[in-house]
Amino acid sequence: MLKTVKGKVIAGTVAVTLFAGSGVAFGASDAGTKIKAWYDVQFGKSSATVETNYTGYQKDKFEGFDQHVVSLKGDATKKLNAEGATQINEKGNNIDTQKKEHIDAINKEKANIEGYMATQFSKISADASAKINGAADEAWKHADAEMLKHTDAAGSEARKVLKKELDDKTAVAVGELKKAIEDAKNKLQTELDSNATKTTKELTGLIDTRINGLIKDINNRTNKHLALQYGFIKNEADKLEKNAKDEMKKIVDGI
Repeated sequence: MLKTVKGKVIAGTVAVTLFAGSGVAFGASDAGTKIKAWYDVQFGKSSATVETNYTGYQKDKFEGFDQHVVSLKGDATKKLNAEGATQINEKGNNIDTQKKEHIDAINKEKANIEGYMATQFSKISADASAKINGAADEAWKHADAEMLKHTDAAGSEARKVLKKELDDKTAVAVGELKKAIEDAKNKLQTELDSNATKTTKELTGLIDTRINGLIKDINNRTNKHLALQYGFIKNEADKLEKNAKDEMKKIVDGI
């Protein structure tokens, strides 16, 4: 430990001596910083290159994988459809075979049953006919009495309901009919009034147009007549003036 400290002291002394002798100061070297900065730049470039290369490659590969999956799906669908068709054919034939066996067995037993069915039902019919006829007679008597009683009561009630429902419906129908008539009258009257006003306006407009035209025409025609008469009057006045002057000249000439 002491040797190490001593070595450091001596090294420091030498450094000071060299510094004093040369006249140049040596500070801490920044070579490490420079190389680190250069490395960081180069690493960034390399990293970017790696990312560009692998992302492009990855994109191509995953697109290829997606296409493979699409193709695989189509192939799987075809295979499944083919298997389904095979099973449909195979199992359908099995089902048809089993169905035929069942139907054959049913038809065989059906023929057997049909051989003795009529006899069975004939016996049942004979035994039951007497019971049925007796029961039917009793049922008829009871039903007739009950139905008479019931129909009297039900008919009375039905007539009450009928009267109320139809009275109510009649009242509603009458009210709606009256309203419909009133609405129709009002609408028609409104349309009549509107059309009458419109027609009156059209006719009065036509009258005004014709009267104004007549006034204009008669004024023009009157002016023409007046102009003609003005001419006649002027001519007559000129003639009478000339005659008077001629007559007075004759008198003067005879003095």
